[in-house]
Amino acid sequence: MMNTAKGRKRGAALALVVIFGLVLSILAAAVFTLFQSNVSSYTYVRDRLQARYSAEAGVNLAVHMIMGGADIPQGIMPVQFLPEPPAGGFYQMPGDDLGRVMVYVDPNDRNDQVAIANAYAVRALAVIGSGDSTYTYGMETMVLPENFARFATFLNDPPLDGFYGDGYRFDGPFFANGPVCLYSSSSSSADDVWFYRFSLASDYYIYGPNEASGSRQTSPQWGNLTVQPIERMLMGAPYFELGADPIPFGPGEVNWQDTRSAAQSGGLLFTAAQIPDRTRMILRGSEYGDTLFVKTGRDAAVQKFFLGDLTNRVIWIDNAASSRIYLKGYPNYSPWSNPISPDGLREPLTIGCNGSIYASGSLQYHDRDIMDMDNRTLLGLVMVHGNFVIALDPDLVGSVVDWPDGMWKIVTDSDVEYDCTVMVLEGEFRAEDHRYPYPKADFMFVGGYIVNREGYTTFGNQGWDTVIFYDSRLMTMHPPFFPQTGRWDTAYWEEQPNLTEYLIGVNQD
Repeated sequence: MMNTAKGRKRGAALALVVIFGLVLSILAAAVFTLFQSNVSSYTYVRDRLQARYSAEAGVNLAVHMIMGGADIPQGIMPVQFLPEPPAGGFYQMPGDDLGRVMVYVDPNDRNDQVAIANAYAVRALAVIGSGDSTYTYGMETMVLPENFARFATFLNDPPLDGFYGDGYRFDGPFFANGPVCLYSSSSSSADDVWFYRFSLASDYYIYGPNEASGSRQTSPQWGNLTVQPIERMLMGAPYFELGADPIPFGPGEVNWQDTRSAAQSGGLLFTAAQIPDRTRMILRGSEYGDTLFVKTGRDAAVQKFFLGDLTNRVIWIDNAASSRIYLKGYPNYSPWSNPISPDGLREPLTIGCNGSIYASGSLQYHDRDIMDMDNRTLLGLVMVHGNFVIALDPDLVGSVVDWPDGMWKIVTDSDVEYDCTVMVLEGEFRAEDHRYPYPKADFMFVGGYIVNREGYTTFGNQGWDTVIFYDSRLMTMHPPFFPQTGRWDTAYWEEQPNLTEYLIGVNQD
């Protein structure tokens, strides 16, 4: 009996050992499976996260290259940006373990349309290899290049021998690369200078009629001055902003060459011989397309250039810096009399030259409803080395004889409306003779001006009061191939984890 009992005890112990071993095996297998699962999960999360960072880096690299002057892809569909065509596949990011990316830029159907819409979509697809597996991730951003045309007034070298005071109103963004003088001589603030947005690269403005008798101030309220609307100005940036980053300006800083290239490749490019000094030009619109009329001299034949067939609606004149061009619309309508000018400009257009443009009469859009965002008519004028000048009407002085043909006469003896955005890179905006007309008249921009300097337009009750009626469409569009500031804004930043090689090239407009 004793032996039998011992045998039963040994059998029970063996069974327990087997069961315990089996449990340990199961636990070990479970721990191993869990460990393997955690490792796989960690690897998946790590590599997906790395793919996300790589896609983000690809987008940033592409935007940096575009901002640095890289060519923007052209065409109807999105075009591969990295690797640069004709290479296919993925681009190896510089640095260690940054993975590979494929970057497309969506030019929004056509580059001239992008120039109007101010937007580029940049999409990046990253791929990360890990063992036998690969992981992908996508990112997209939309960048908006800031165009000079968005400013109602831009001054590179603001004058300090005069001031903006009672009655001045700037309906759009105002920017100066230095201080300006603000002043009010009235005790009431009701008519004090008014800004939609006031930005200076200097950390002060000058309160006073000029720099010599003024003082440096940083508040929108000082002395008799209350910059309007004061509720908005007191909010500070971006409405009242001092010490803003300066914007590079001038022929050597602003990329006006792209405007000229657009005229050369799909617009009209004139030589100095074709457009000699003192040539007169008239822009006339019609339902069949806009036309440029050119008369190079008093007795010269009229030349006509139809603009409706231009691929790029840009005209460039390679004249001398000292040459002048007289420009107006057809016919000379009385400003503000009618919302529709039958022969006014109907399509967007940019005109550039090396010399000066003299405004010889009113120049209006056909559709002057600038609150209509479907109205795409915008005119831009770019002068590289010359000035923008309000021409003197010879009829106001006896010593100058005008051309005899009424259509080609200079008509600046009363109010003038100029519907356009003017850029003067090296010269100034001024009147040819700021003593005429008398009494003084209004020169109204429907748009704005971006100039190196401001000259004299008025003298007491003589000359021209300049009035800016800001074209609010310029907040989101601008004349074709009008120069940009080099600054960019980001409209959105969006993760696209399910982006694929097929979807990255699909037009998403």
